Amino acid sequence: MSEETRLEETVTLGHAKQLIQCLAHQESVLLLSPPGIGKSETIKAAANEAGLTCRSLLGTQIAPEDVSGVPRIIGERSQFCPPRVLLPESQEPFCLFLDELPACAPDIQKAFYSLLLERRIGEHRLPPGTWVVAAGNRAEDRAMVRTISSALVNRVLMLHVRVDVEEWLNWAVRNGIRREVTTFIEKNPDSLLRSIPREPLPFSTPRAWALLSRAMDLADGASLRGTRIITTLVAGRISPEDVAPFCQWLMALGYV
Repeated sequence: MSEETRLEETVTLGHAKQLIQCLAHQESVLLLSPPGIGKSETIKAAANEAGLTCRSLLGTQIAPEDVSGVPRIIGERSQFCPPRVLLPESQEPFCLFLDELPACAPDIQKAFYSLLLERRIGEHRLPPGTWVVAAGNRAEDRAMVRTISSALVNRVLMLHVRVDVEEWLNWAVRNGIRREVTTFIEKNPDSLLRSIPREPLPFSTPRAWALLSRAMDLADGASLRGTRIITTLVAGRISPEDVAPFCQWLMALGYV
């Protein structure tokens, strides 16, 4: 199949969570999406619902020896001792979350090969039933992503995740996101996730709207109101094309 006709199936976060809970005890799963849509929270929620502790490893802040371990002399032989986050003393299964995997340097990616495919770190194996789930951004997201090696790609189930407005709105209600935000997104669903700007400017994502809601809560708690304050908060979080419409929405609701 040529690149022009290549199909790329996408799933919502809810479907991704279901697939993780079904497969991750035997197959390594990699979630790919634009930044800020909720991949990390979905993975942690999936593990929590399954009764598993979630242990996170940030791929951009480790060295190869943080995966393979450091050698220790036992008798006349050396043995590599993996870090506790990858191989805790308990033999209870857990969820190993490899965050920002596509941003890892090539030597870090290589260090993960046996872990992703065989659930093994050197001569040590992960406890049976342990999940291995990774997440990251795509090359087109301009998020300092590196080329993922073909050997790594062939070791994971890749899930391309998309934003679902209704799914996010349900999450927002459960998590106390302000009504001013949720009603605006209901009327302007394209504002939930905007394209990433080429310049270092704020841009609208589910995470950005959630953080804006919390910033408004904090401002309310400090009795900070007024057009200038609110415009500053809004402009500092979401895409420029959403700033004026959202501020006008707040004015229509009598918030400012």
